[in-house]
Amino acid sequence: MKTALIVSLAATLVAGVMTPAFADDQAKIDATLVRLGKVCKNRVAEKFSGVSMADIQVTVGASLQESLDSGDMSLADLKDSGASYNWSVPRRKAEGYCDVDAKGKITQFSGN
Repeated sequence: MKTALIVSLAATLVAGVMTPAFADDQAKIDATLVRLGKVCKNRVAEKFSGVSMADIQVTVGASLQESLDSGDMSLADLKDSGASYNWSVPRRKAEGYCDVDAKGKITQFSGN
């Protein structure tokens, strides 16, 4: 999905529909989401020792993704409030969520 988003953004930029400033903000949003998502993934790895990082799936929370997609949340908002993620470890039949503040500190972690 992330590759499709990047390709779509690049195509839109080439077509001249998107301004370079918006593309730059989108790249920064994507980089911030990846950075904060790694924090969540690392916490899941700590909880489930012996599970490989490849077995851990972390996705941006649905309401956060919706806010980003609709433009209701900006890069500044993301830097201010952090992000929410859903995580799962299918091999362990475990799932949950974590909230990570903009500095990379987990503020809430839940799951079975």
